[in-house]
Amino acid sequence: MSKQQLALLEELVNLPTAPFVETHVAGFIKTFVAKRKSLTLSSDRFGNLLVRYQPTQKTKLAGRPILFAAHMDHPGFVATKMESKDRVRADFRGWVRMSYFKGTKIQFYSGGRWVPATIEKTIPQKASKATASARSFGADSPPAAVIAKTRAPIDIGSPGMWGLPDATFRNHRIHARVCDDIAGLAGILCMLDAICRKKSRVPTYAFFTRAEEVGFAGALAAVSEKTVPKKTIVVAVECSKALPGVGMGDGPVLRVGDKATIFTPAATAYCQVVADELARKDKSFQYQRKLMDGGTCESTAYCHFGYEATGICLPLANYHNMDESKKKIGPESIDTRDFLNLAKWFVALAESPLTLKYDGSHPGLDKRLNALLKTNRPILARTAAR
Repeated sequence: MSKQQLALLEELVNLPTAPFVETHVAGFIKTFVAKRKSLTLSSDRFGNLLVRYQPTQKTKLAGRPILFAAHMDHPGFVATKMESKDRVRADFRGWVRMSYFKGTKIQFYSGGRWVPATIEKTIPQKASKATASARSFGADSPPAAVIAKTRAPIDIGSPGMWGLPDATFRNHRIHARVCDDIAGLAGILCMLDAICRKKSRVPTYAFFTRAEEVGFAGALAAVSEKTVPKKTIVVAVECSKALPGVGMGDGPVLRVGDKATIFTPAATAYCQVVADELARKDKSFQYQRKLMDGGTCESTAYCHFGYEATGICLPLANYHNMDESKKKIGPESIDTRDFLNLAKWFVALAESPLTLKYDGSHPGLDKRLNALLKTNRPILARTAAR
């Protein structure tokens, strides 16, 4: 199974994508769903995709169904105009520091193939529009657009990405032009495949959003029209910048919060209870629990609009393709062991509502605190007079 899961990951991270031009990733998801009778797919009017797993028989649940959410885009370009036969103007969408652009090689997926190009000029944001991505909150603004010299004409509307090769595997790492958030999305698809094979008895949801990198555009549009089921526990899935104290290879991270907010404590605790039980049964499974404040994720938006939400992420090297050691664009990378454990955790979470109650309290905490109270209360009373 792990070979199949890594093959799915590899195929997905090689697809072209950028904010508002997620066609190829969305097409992959639609094909994936069409091959599995237990899955159904619907799209809202903004192009976000909701996938439902429905068991063949109704089962009484102890808890709420889980909704796993990931975004389909990555910071990138979109061709807007051919300035001449060999120069294209392209908007940049998302956030990467300005210093990484000038003279850098990029590529556009046009006419069914990658067409190489090189950035010759950057066009800055207008002062009134110089706003950083919601993920960076205050970092320096990237250019509004670039002029790039290209080897062939580019179809208008084509997605552009950095001029990096297809994914490679080395020493438990996958290196790819995009991991954030396509690797998180791949983990959700691995989970859906597994519960279909197992014929799980629990309804499960997956939600795939558009244009997260410009400020949660798809997620905000969806919650504004209530297309995300409120009865679920939302688990937003991300690849997040690896920080000191977060080991790549030490497991996926239960993300208690991000740069902007702390997520729903009860939802976070619920995921931890499931992870602890999984670790007890499967000695190869490991996870981490951290505040990942290197960026901001969709959980902030879900929590703000009244959803009970938390986050799980994969530690990521070269966040947004910025290789800070070399000061140039490079492939993002995640640890494949973290990815495989992410898929295991998702399957356990998807099936957890069969037995694990969720009522807005911290599952497991009540039992632990009552045990401590029972042990120490009589000692406190007995020794107070002294």
